[in-house]
Amino acid sequence: MEITDVSLLVLLGLVALALFGLVVAGVPRFHNVLAVRAMRAAQVLLLNLVVVALCGAVLNDQYVFYSSWADMFGSRATQVRLHHGGTAHQAIAAQVAGPGLSHVVSLGPLPPLPQPGSRLQTYNVVDHRSDAQGQVLVYLPVGYDPTSSRTYPVVLGLHGFPGGPQSFVRLSFLKSIDSLTAEHRFAPSIVVIPRIDTPSTLDTECVNGAAGQQQTDTWLSQDIPAWTLRHFHVRTDRTSWATVGYSYGAWCAASLALRHPDVFGAAVLLQGYFRPDFSAGYDPLGKASLHAYDLIALARRDPPPVAMWVLTSREDSLSYPTTSKFLSVARPPLDIVATVLAHGGHRAAVFDPHIPDAMAWLGQTLPGFHA
Repeated sequence: MEITDVSLLVLLGLVALALFGLVVAGVPRFHNVLAVRAMRAAQVLLLNLVVVALCGAVLNDQYVFYSSWADMFGSRATQVRLHHGGTAHQAIAAQVAGPGLSHVVSLGPLPPLPQPGSRLQTYNVVDHRSDAQGQVLVYLPVGYDPTSSRTYPVVLGLHGFPGGPQSFVRLSFLKSIDSLTAEHRFAPSIVVIPRIDTPSTLDTECVNGAAGQQQTDTWLSQDIPAWTLRHFHVRTDRTSWATVGYSYGAWCAASLALRHPDVFGAAVLLQGYFRPDFSAGYDPLGKASLHAYDLIALARRDPPPVAMWVLTSREDSLSYPTTSKFLSVARPPLDIVATVLAHGGHRAAVFDPHIPDAMAWLGQTLPGFHA
């Protein structure tokens, strides 16, 4: 029985009622006055303890201060490692509805690289739905040959806000992937880093707005993968595509993987959150349609077969509340490995040291990234 189970509330409530009944009825009865007083004192004390526990469980059910017993009993540790949902095998082996990338039609020979000989390529890709252009950086593996037929897995790298693709590059993601690849712990991969907010001044939260508004969800889940297939030698199976992001980009990584599991098999989230957090003055969804992007409700109602690596911090007021709630409701075939830090606010200095572990997990978990 987990700390977030409704059955725990029911059990504590029944125990409290039973103890209250015993105290009122004066049961059991003894001839010895001292024994009666001792028994009543013990019952009242136990009743108070159960009521306090029940109040704590109700508050935790409301605010999810702890997502599991392990989370609660390890709360004084520097960090706690948790596992929620099913297993990685369940997430990977499950059948997924949807076309994935099988419908993408090749337009002929791949176009030449704009910067031949460089591992970091720069593109400006048109987002026809938003009538805007988005910069896309592509980091190629060592020895990538456009004329070769060898195909590669893809990491979709998603930056924070404010920021851009270069913000992702400056962190430890690419260096960690290179180090793990050299150690044969990560398959040579292509890292696609699109601008996730077009125009760049608008915090879209990676959602599709109403007609005439940005369609960022479609841009990232359909347009960018299709564009990648038509420009590079990449695999098309879902176990060879993963989303990786931090902060705003981690929210986007979670939304893309959980809502499009036919395309992405895994997600790595560093200090992300699980409901869109729009800037003041821009809300393309409104309360009526927010449910489409409520990942907590999705994990509870219809958990998709996705493997996830999650990092959050108790002191991160943006990330921790919804992450803790998400962890508490996760069930198979969704599989989550989580690290909860005791300290650290919402900043790169907190999550950057954990990037190597996150990338190592991806190399071990998703078949397409096995070395």
